[in-house]
Amino acid sequence: MSLGSITIRRLLQRVTDGEIRIPAFQREFVWEPDRVQFLMDSIYKSFPIGTVLFWRTKEKLLHDRELGPYVLPDPKKEYPIEYVLDGQQRITSIFATFQSELTQNPKSDVSWLDIYFHLSSNADDQDSQFAALTPDQVTADHFPLRALFNVTEFGRISRTITNPEKQKKLDYLHAQFTEAVIPVETVETEDHSKIALIFERINRGGVPLDTYQLLSAWTWSGDFDLRAKFDELAAELDSFGFSDVKDDPDLLLKCCAAVLKGDSSAKSIIDLKASEVRDHFPSFRNGVLGAIEFLRNDCGVKSLKIMPYRSMLIPLSRCFATEKTAGFHPNAAQRSALVRWFWTSCFARRYSSSVDTAISQDIQAFDNLLKNDVSELQKRSTTVSPEFFKENSFLLTSVNTRVFVLLLAREKPKSFMSGASVGLDEVLASCNRTEFHHIFPNNHLIAAKVDQRARRFMLANFSFLSQTDNRSIQDKAPKVYKASIPTEQYDEILGSNLIPPDGLDLSYDDFVDKRAQILADAANALTK
Repeated sequence: MSLGSITIRRLLQRVTDGEIRIPAFQREFVWEPDRVQFLMDSIYKSFPIGTVLFWRTKEKLLHDRELGPYVLPDPKKEYPIEYVLDGQQRITSIFATFQSELTQNPKSDVSWLDIYFHLSSNADDQDSQFAALTPDQVTADHFPLRALFNVTEFGRISRTITNPEKQKKLDYLHAQFTEAVIPVETVETEDHSKIALIFERINRGGVPLDTYQLLSAWTWSGDFDLRAKFDELAAELDSFGFSDVKDDPDLLLKCCAAVLKGDSSAKSIIDLKASEVRDHFPSFRNGVLGAIEFLRNDCGVKSLKIMPYRSMLIPLSRCFATEKTAGFHPNAAQRSALVRWFWTSCFARRYSSSVDTAISQDIQAFDNLLKNDVSELQKRSTTVSPEFFKENSFLLTSVNTRVFVLLLAREKPKSFMSGASVGLDEVLASCNRTEFHHIFPNNHLIAAKVDQRARRFMLANFSFLSQTDNRSIQDKAPKVYKASIPTEQYDEILGSNLIPPDGLDLSYDDFVDKRAQILADAANALTK
């Protein structure tokens, strides 16, 4: 790493020549005009503005980000190119303030106001003499910084200023910005993993590294667009209720690394090559589709919204990956082991911590499963206590609630009032709170002096219940609304909702104890 500096004039020239660029994995320009004007004030007063970090490389990335409202020109030289790793907001602000050659891109989302120096203002360390103004706010006392490094325009404006004090201020302004230098550190390497680590470290306090954008920016060839391929796959998954993966491209990227490398770590992702992804994309696609088909058909996961842990898709994609058009179809023993793995992992909260370790171990276990060795998966077990369903509150954003909902869905629950089967595909795809309600109504429990919210909202007191059924039940005690349940289907309806046969006649405490035990028995049947 080398240390140096660059003048503003040299910076403008190098950006205009295409030698300094913004890589696509950087976030967009987000500074508001007041931050830009205070940056100008700091430079003017010789205050430190921090060091910028460049990555010098002989490689031109296929995708660059626009610099604020401007489209960067192609490099005039083949190499080297310096990409901004840290200091993009400052570099963009300085360039957009002073440059006078490029016109703004009309399609840009960045709203830019030119910065002006107020020639009649008094110098003060606290107040800024700079302002971001619209054209109608500009007066004769406002000097446009855009003209400062344009010799012709600076001379023209300078000749119109006859006041000696103002002319003196303008000369001082010119000298300050002409002599100002920006501290620069430069990393020169062709090692992408090193750049990824540096970028992650410097952004740890702000926006985290978007590995997907980073990788797609430097790796993919012109005849293989990773983003387009992922978008196509997301569209294909739409009919399965998993179109949400388009909003989580990093998840797909980890699935891809797991399929190709047997490892989803950041290093494996960075080491992916465009050619191998292009050549094996059908296998990766089959892996994701096969994993989702398994989750839907064997585990009842109808959408990404109800998925307890999204990361579970990573080792599953490795398991189902194949070049065969028909996909991979596990035999009975393999399928049983996979189903047990799913429920054991969920109830044991395997993916709540040390996720990378869990993924790595599961990839290895699935590789063995493909060789008909399920011994590793058979060793794993967990015991679900009735307390699980009493200590956890119903909240669809929580993992435990989503696992509970999937457990209920396995029983193919029937509607309380009509006896019709609940439309699970639709309910689980939307994962909407309105389709789940208290068995002992909340207001009924409040009236019965069950004061603690946690006791009223425990999982053991919830079931699939449509808004129509809930409106019919309202605040009635279970002993009252049970009369509205079809008599000929009464036991079937309660059983399909894992409610004890006499549950609606019990006191609330006795009900939750009995139902929690039934729920625990159902859970343990899946994990043993």
